[in-house]
Amino acid sequence: MEKVKVLITGQVNNDFPSLVSKLSSLQKSKAGPFHVCFCVGAFFGGTPDKSANEEDCKKAKDFLDQGSPIPVYFCDAGSVPPGIVLPSYELSAKDTKDEAEISLDDEIKEEDEKENGDELLLPKGVVKIAHNVYHLYGISYDSSQTADILNINVMNDEKKYLTVAFLPPNTRMGTPKTSTFESKTNHPSYVGCDILLTSEWGQGMAGSSCLSNEDQSKLRQNYGPHQNLNEVGSFDVAEIVSQCRPRYHFAPSSAAIVNKQNSANYDASFFLQSSPYTNPPSALASGVIKNYHTSRFLSLCQVVDSKKAKLGGKSKKFVHALGIQPLWTMDRVTATAVPDNIVVVPSPYTDEKYAKDETYGSNGAINAGNDSGTWKNVGLSEAQTRRILCEENTGSQYRWDIRNRKRPLDAAVETDPTNCTLFLHGLHNDVSKGANLNRGTIFNTFRLHGCTRVRYPGNDSDMGMNGRQHSYCFLEFPSHEEASRCLGKTGGIVEVSGIGLTLKWSSGTNKSKRTDQIPPPPPPNFSGIMMPDDVSHRQKKQRTRLTEEEAIDSSTLFIYLKAKASAPEDYASVILKLGELAQTKLEDAINDGNSGDKVTAEEEPALKVTARSMATKQNCGFLDFASHAAASMALATLTGSTNGGQLITDTDQNSECKDLLQDAELWWSKKSSAQHGIRCENGHNFQKHHFPPDARTDCWFCLASPTCEKHLIVNLAEYCYVTMPKGPVNENHTLIVPINHSSAEGIDDTKKKHIIGAFLDPDPRVVAEIEEMKAKIRMHAQTVLKKDLFVFERAIPTKGGYHAHVNCIPIERGLGQKLRSTMVSMAATKSKNYNGFELREIQNPDINTTTILRNDDDLDGYFYAEIFEGNDTKRFLYKLNAEDKLTKMVPVEFGRTVLASVMKAPNLASWKGCVLSKETEEEYTAKYRQSYEDFDK
Repeated sequence: MEKVKVLITGQVNNDFPSLVSKLSSLQKSKAGPFHVCFCVGAFFGGTPDKSANEEDCKKAKDFLDQGSPIPVYFCDAGSVPPGIVLPSYELSAKDTKDEAEISLDDEIKEEDEKENGDELLLPKGVVKIAHNVYHLYGISYDSSQTADILNINVMNDEKKYLTVAFLPPNTRMGTPKTSTFESKTNHPSYVGCDILLTSEWGQGMAGSSCLSNEDQSKLRQNYGPHQNLNEVGSFDVAEIVSQCRPRYHFAPSSAAIVNKQNSANYDASFFLQSSPYTNPPSALASGVIKNYHTSRFLSLCQVVDSKKAKLGGKSKKFVHALGIQPLWTMDRVTATAVPDNIVVVPSPYTDEKYAKDETYGSNGAINAGNDSGTWKNVGLSEAQTRRILCEENTGSQYRWDIRNRKRPLDAAVETDPTNCTLFLHGLHNDVSKGANLNRGTIFNTFRLHGCTRVRYPGNDSDMGMNGRQHSYCFLEFPSHEEASRCLGKTGGIVEVSGIGLTLKWSSGTNKSKRTDQIPPPPPPNFSGIMMPDDVSHRQKKQRTRLTEEEAIDSSTLFIYLKAKASAPEDYASVILKLGELAQTKLEDAINDGNSGDKVTAEEEPALKVTARSMATKQNCGFLDFASHAAASMALATLTGSTNGGQLITDTDQNSECKDLLQDAELWWSKKSSAQHGIRCENGHNFQKHHFPPDARTDCWFCLASPTCEKHLIVNLAEYCYVTMPKGPVNENHTLIVPINHSSAEGIDDTKKKHIIGAFLDPDPRVVAEIEEMKAKIRMHAQTVLKKDLFVFERAIPTKGGYHAHVNCIPIERGLGQKLRSTMVSMAATKSKNYNGFELREIQNPDINTTTILRNDDDLDGYFYAEIFEGNDTKRFLYKLNAEDKLTKMVPVEFGRTVLASVMKAPNLASWKGCVLSKETEEEYTAKYRQSYEDFDK
């Protein structure tokens, strides 16, 4: 999609003639035309209604009658002049229509629909008030304005849009005004938006490293010498900016905010643009995303006439132009890329950037109090204090509301003498993801109060499921009295590593082993003295089941089906059904409480579950998960215990396999060979990441597949491996193969960007490693084998799917020119079934192949080749589009066919005509491996 050309202005303050004049001028300039304009701050005026004069009313009415030369969107209406009533967004029948209802009204004519074409492109929550003038209003049942994130259509095309967030003035977090906004930003699949419009600054920006010293000096002049810049702005805006992660955040000039009562002070206002800053990771985001795009903050002056704007110069800039590639059209590598000459600073919206209250004592916030029991805010910022208060509130609008708790809370846990455990919450506020706030720093803080252990939930791993950060942990004490004493001294609010946390009694008792437990009874018919390890043979056999603690390194569950099946193949069906059931439970858990699009295992490999039967026992099988945490969650959901047991009877009561699922058992299994670092007979050290969750068992190139012939592997790297092919052209023919499978067949979601070929892998590390391996193989061919290298890849999916692989074939020197002419000629040759294809040479040596391929949005495949001719490597490329599939398809073995023609050896055209015995394959592989390793030392 082409870039969207956007204009953003400061507050208009009813000066519509100046706005229209400027927009009309820019549309006719060299920079224009522009697609859309957004206005921040007061649109109609910053003064109360009573001071509005007749001229202001006339300006507003004339503007609404004539409209704007380009689409203009605003959020803050300001003070609307008397006599002008702006419409609000009212819920229509379409908004509340039952999705199951089928319309029987067939009398609507197409002409009637086309008459309202402009309105059809407006998203819900946008109100049209004049020609090309739109109010960002949001949706609510009481017709009040709300915050929201909408897709604003541009270029009059519903498939081309910008994602825009907006916040009405004086909006508070955790209220009905922000409920829709927060639900969207809290969705695990939410990444960010293109533009955010607010009427206030976020607290933390003014005093941060995002602004230059010159800008901060100007701010001090506006706010006065006694104003702490860290207190400037709104906490709510700061939190919203952190949640919605805009690429560009626009707000009015600080002078307009300081002088709200007297309209904007134009003389004191100035244009400001921050340095790009990082967006901290979200605890609710998908585990695939490790980092986000950067953001910028811009503050614009108010709109003035051209004469006054010319006198003010760039420092009084009130309109800003952008050419934006919408975020939703960008892959993660492009979106997060930062140019080499750009400096990125930390986010200004963290707890460390907020001003804090006075603290007491010298030993930190945990003992910052006096003996009289008088407590203040123990050094917490407004952000931390309000966050904690929200979490303590029991109202359902807060995220710490526990409505689906599996067990009831004990109302008297603080008086239970056996309870020696405290609950510490707020760990997710650490933006360093555990670098500052971890088990060690927590223990060192609380051990002075008698804490003996810091325990994380679940399997006590430092990270939770999907590699996400824990939000809480447990502090264990030797006695109830010491735990109570610690809670009393801290007052329930503590600060560790500068991060505010809450402390309370745990709802359960201490899980650590107690010395006063009653020993188990002796086995039946036992006589004599029973020693601790003296148990019967049968009891020993029953204790072979692994507990979660014993299987801490395993991500595999063992299935045991007790019920008898009428046919052996029924067992396999039940095992597959259990795999689907476990995967569904994980998807339900990750989507709990979210509306809209759901995260599935197809787009989130961490949720993938693979089921397999045991070869020796048909009623037994295994479930392989992406992580131990995922397996633990599924096991607890299906059996009610993280140690495993019998399947809960109502887990899948509608299943066709209900009878066989009765009395089925799930237990922990030992580490599978893929989870260990295993070493094959050829010395390759396979690690867990070489067996990704989305590997296919029917693919020759997936290392986890039983059909993958590992004796052919020459070299194993981090993201790729080099292997000899089946049916090689010669004894030095190799393939470069990425570890991950190339595409996800069977997915109907056309918005997903599948991996078409090796040079289009979304992970830049994979492409970089392919290029590195290719360069080594070429150098090995030239220096050791004294040959040139012919490289090609036919990246076009076949019926059985496609796993990317790049052919590297050493050929005799001097064949380059003949190979090039033959290849181009054969590509253009027409036959009965297809019209040939145009193979073009890439002329610019400075453009890499990946860049060329990614610039084509309609790409359905490609054929790429490299031929060494003279002293240079020439590159050739053909890009296949959807409309060419039937007439310009590249033959499956086109590269080999070209080489067979040049070498006058027709049998080389097909790999099937070159298949060797396994002994010969092993001989070729060993010889090439030794030569390659000696060269690579």
